[in-house]
Amino acid sequence: MNNLSRWWQGRGFGIQSKTDYEYLKDVLKETLPYYAYEEIRGESARLIYRICLHEQAKGRRVTLTGKFSNEEIAAANRAMTCAYQKLTHLHGQDTVIIGGIHSDCDEAEQLWQQALKAKAVTWDIRNLGVVRFLKGRYAEHYAI
Repeated sequence: MNNLSRWWQGRGFGIQSKTDYEYLKDVLKETLPYYAYEEIRGESARLIYRICLHEQAKGRRVTLTGKFSNEEIAAANRAMTCAYQKLTHLHGQDTVIIGGIHSDCDEAEQLWQQALKAKAVTWDIRNLGVVRFLKGRYAEHYAI
């Protein structure tokens, strides 16, 4: 299926949860530049930066694990609340960004499969997986 036949699906209209739709619109698909965009190179690095800033404002911890480029790790460090570490399980985390979920990284693939089974809101964004553990929420999976 080509991208033109699915153009209407990428706008978030299929999301029924108000908080998930706002997260998609205000964080994941934000088009306005942030103040540090000139120093941050790459679309995925800017996405990681936006996620870290949003979660920091909510008082939530962000952990990066899996396969990331140096630019992506630098963008997370710039937000000053993200930590890069190898995880073997997702228990006890607030928000986890898993890099390389569709690549040859077995560790990332295993964590992503674990996240899909957990009681969490998951976002599959190209090669990044965002896992948000929110109290009182059912498991939900979105592929963007």
